[in-house]
Amino acid sequence: SSSTHSFLLRVPIPAAMPLLIEEMDEDGPPESAFKFHFLPDAKYNSCGSPSVQPLLEKWGFGPDMVMCTFRVEQQVGPDGFQDLIEAFFRDKEVLSVLHHMTQMRVFSPQKVTARFEKLSTKVVSMSFFNKLEECGAVAPSGHIRGRLEEEWEGVPIVNLIREAMIMDESELYDTFSEQDRRELLFRIMQHLIFGGASNQYEDHVEDYFKATKEVYKDLLTVRRSDTGDVEVVSSVASMRSLGEGGLLFPKDSLLNFCYVIHDPIMRHLKVWYFGYRPLW
Repeated sequence: SSSTHSFLLRVPIPAAMPLLIEEMDEDGPPESAFKFHFLPDAKYNSCGSPSVQPLLEKWGFGPDMVMCTFRVEQQVGPDGFQDLIEAFFRDKEVLSVLHHMTQMRVFSPQKVTARFEKLSTKVVSMSFFNKLEECGAVAPSGHIRGRLEEEWEGVPIVNLIREAMIMDESELYDTFSEQDRRELLFRIMQHLIFGGASNQYEDHVEDYFKATKEVYKDLLTVRRSDTGDVEVVSSVASMRSLGEGGLLFPKDSLLNFCYVIHDPIMRHLKVWYFGYRPLW
């Protein structure tokens, strides 16, 4: 089964045995059989759009935030997700694009071990963020409540949304449960709130909500289920590391992020990436 196959790939294999692995793997192609194609003409409602790009610039993302799309020729089910992500970060065409567009560097593709957290996509409504008003971080008018500035792990906490989102010693932290924090919608909003190094942040939530919604729509594919509910068909990997094969980011920072999102219907892989670059 594919699960034994992916388990086997994680075990160091003596040089004389490479054939065995492929013979045992009856469920899917060996990794090199995934074919990826970059789609340079993909358009987004967030990155590069006239209504959202100026906000991303204002929040300090600039050219260090990237969205890009690839197509994978093979049909890949949920069981093949780990193998797909690993093959993606070992692929020549993919790497030449990512090396050009991002600060990610893969120096030995064959040593890449993709470590990631699989995120949840259960939350599909912006009403999820009503909690920010319930806990008092946002006034009913949408005004974000400020606070005395304080550094937290190198990040300035200038308002109560930031406090609720990352300061785990604050009583506001429990506004979002551990499960909430594994939702892609939460992560998108969190990244936009914290921004980059030269962040001119907002005093009002409206633009954050607008941009969060557009990024969410750009990254995920949804459809109506038989019961009429909206369901997300995409799988989301929040990348943690590439093992010994390379570096996702040039510098450690809480503000870095890299997501790879697989849409099994369109056979698309989308990357949303930001490598934090300090001002000095």
